[in-house]
Amino acid sequence: MSIAVGEQPVGPVGLGGWLILPILGFFGTILLTGFNLLQGVAQLEGLRNIFVAESSSPLASLRIPMIASVLLGFLVIASAVYCLVLVFRKKPAIVKFATIHYLLLASASLVDTWLEYQIHAVVPSVPIDPSTLTNALRGIVAVCIWLPYFHVSKRVRNTFVYPKAPVFAVPTGNLGTPR
Repeated sequence: MSIAVGEQPVGPVGLGGWLILPILGFFGTILLTGFNLLQGVAQLEGLRNIFVAESSSPLASLRIPMIASVLLGFLVIASAVYCLVLVFRKKPAIVKFATIHYLLLASASLVDTWLEYQIHAVVPSVPIDPSTLTNALRGIVAVCIWLPYFHVSKRVRNTFVYPKAPVFAVPTGNLGTPR
C-alpha cells in the first residue's frame, strides 16, 4: 500500500501498542543470548577439547555446530542491538532488520538444538536439555508472529515508514469543511 502525496495515514503512531513487545524482546534477547554465551565460555575446558581433538575423534564432529552456534549467538545480539537503535531513531530500515533478526533468532535456536543432539550423540551420558527444543519452537513462533507484524502493522507503517505524515483524524460534528 502506498500513500499518495497529500494523503495522510490512518491509525496509531509512535512507540506503543503491540510494538512494545518486540522492543522488550530485543532487550531480552540481548540479555539471554549474552548469558548463554557466557555460560559456554565457562565450559572452556570442554570447548578446548572439542577444538584440539583429532579429526578422527568423535569430539571433532562438534566443531561445526559449536562454531555455528557461537557465531549465530553473536549475530543475534548484534542484530537485536541494531534493531533497538533503529526503533528508537524511528528509522524505516527497522522492518528489514527486524526480519533479519527474527530469521537469525530462529536459525540460532535450530542450530543450538542440532548442537545439543550432537553432544548427546557423542557423549550419551549428557542428557538432552528439553528447553533447547522449546527455545527452537519459540524462535519459529516468533518468526510467525513478528514478521507479519512488522510488514503489515499500521503502527509500524505510520511510525517508521511514513514518520513525517500527520495522523489523520476524522472530524465529528459541524466543524466546517477541511481546507
